[in-house]
Amino acid sequence: MIINIFFIISLFLFSCSSTIEKSTDDIVNGLWSSDLDELDIVMFYIMDDSNEYKIIKKLDKEQKILYIKNYFSKLDPDISTIGNESLDELNKRVLACKRLFLGFDGGILSDRSRIYIIYGPPQNIIEKKINNSNFITWNYIIENKIVEFNFLLDKFERYKLIN
Repeated sequence: MIINIFFIISLFLFSCSSTIEKSTDDIVNGLWSSDLDELDIVMFYIMDDSNEYKIIKKLDKEQKILYIKNYFSKLDPDISTIGNESLDELNKRVLACKRLFLGFDGGILSDRSRIYIIYGPPQNIIEKKINNSNFITWNYIIENKIVEFNFLLDKFERYKLIN
């Protein structure tokens, strides 16, 4: 029993260690990571079409990088510039998540990272304690409406999305 607990904790800590902070100098091939799993996770968060995501999952590393670059070339808001502002913003968000939510919170696998990657930094953050539980509320203005995302700190020290 003790060995199983030790194994689970070790496995969890090892998985969290892959979220080591990177600077923008470490962006590989213009993308937030060269790790295929990280590329897949982030694309899963941002892609609206599950069939398109299934295509990405099957590609090898070079094909995946090319596919993602082509995907973002279609989203470039200003083709007259050298950079791709949409991809640059996503890179910043992913790197921020790796820094802000590393450790027990799960890095880019966390609920907060998923929301942050999709919507960016919240306009407002409210932290409160209710019945000995820690809550965080992130407020966004999306299509002229205030949208709230509520997170509850669970027994594993991870903030889980509750709405």
